Amino acid sequence: MKLKKKYQLLLCTAVISVPVLLLAVSILMSMIYESVFKPINNGMPFHKSFAYPAMLLVFFLSLLLLAVLFSKSINSLLYKINVLNQTIRHLAADKQIPNKLEVKSDDEIGELIKSVNLLIERTTYRELELRQLEDMKKELLHKLRHDLNTPLTAVRLQLFYLEGQLNERAPIFESLYQQIQYISELTNEFNLYSTDTLDNSYILNDEVNLNDLLENMVKKWSYLYSIYDIELVYHPISKVLIWNSNDLWIQRLFDNIFQNALKHSKAKKLEVTIENSVVLIRDNGIGFDIHRKSAGLGLKIIGDISRLLKIRYTLRSDKHGTVFCFTASKESI
Repeated sequence: MKLKKKYQLLLCTAVISVPVLLLAVSILMSMIYESVFKPINNGMPFHKSFAYPAMLLVFFLSLLLLAVLFSKSINSLLYKINVLNQTIRHLAADKQIPNKLEVKSDDEIGELIKSVNLLIERTTYRELELRQLEDMKKELLHKLRHDLNTPLTAVRLQLFYLEGQLNERAPIFESLYQQIQYISELTNEFNLYSTDTLDNSYILNDEVNLNDLLENMVKKWSYLYSIYDIELVYHPISKVLIWNSNDLWIQRLFDNIFQNALKHSKAKKLEVTIENSVVLIRDNGIGFDIHRKSAGLGLKIIGDISRLLKIRYTLRSDKHGTVFCFTASKESI
């Protein structure tokens, strides 16, 4: 039965039951009084005897009983609504998927329960599908990491062979060895438990000497910058700057800045400075609009890694150049 018909019938029953109940109680009480109590009370009329207020009391008690019976139907409806509400909230929350609900009626609430059960089934299917996709991503990353390490090993051997042919260790070979080692370590650092965002990556923090790190990075990039006729300058005004962070991820952060400046800035000079616990990277290029929606992938990686490592950074860019300013948070000092 539909809810509309059910509660229309309930309303009609309530309207009819009140006068019927009053009539039934009055007749019953008068019959009892006439047959049992009237002879004892010397023929006293019913409306003047104690039976009349007793009848009213029975009538009100009967009305209270009817109200309780009718309210059970409403309470049953409210209970079903609350169960549906809690189930949908649990389904929307990032928790265990709730069990399907039992359908006990064919009314609108029953249809709604069927729809919620369908949603639970659909969500369960999507969860299983996502888990399978996540497992495939993990397997792919495992294979990709292995496939990257294999050619890197071959490149190391080829460089070693070339060094033997030249009988000298040129600076370019040292730079290439550092790049190969960096790529190898970076591929091993990727978190395989979640591949969606950097926020889910697992990071091991340690003390990082920014002076040494930036000095090595400037040496690493100096060869490429010299090819493009860009002056790369390092000014460690502050002699010691230690962050509690991750060496590889900070290298990746700064590598993106060096790469963007090399490819897009059209600068003649890039200056790296450490002063008052702040890392400044400044170029004198053409700049860019930092508010444009189509920001490059490099800028997104810089922002993601900075947030991941809890490093505060600001970016300023105009026609006179671009300035990156990095400061470690309290947790990273």
